[in-house]
Amino acid sequence: MTKDQLITDKYAIYNSDCMEVIPALEKESIDLSIYSPPFAGLYSYSSSERDFSNCENKEQFLQQYEFLVKEMSRITKPGRINA
Repeated sequence: MTKDQLITDKYAIYNSDCMEVIPALEKESIDLSIYSPPFAGLYSYSSSERDFSNCENKEQFLQQYEFLVKEMSRITKPGRINA
């Protein structure tokens, strides 16, 4: 579920769960991504089991984060930036 989004002919901004939005984005379609992953154990954003911040251990977090990194690589244009 997207909380908010703004899509223009020059850019798109999504306020949502990345796991909901990323699969729908085309390969090599993004120039710049800015995100802040909730690293395991630092802060809990929700009680959802889907929330990165609720991983049971570092290994589970890294497995989930690996999926996100692969997806970010898939959607990012060559030579562009993830921050």
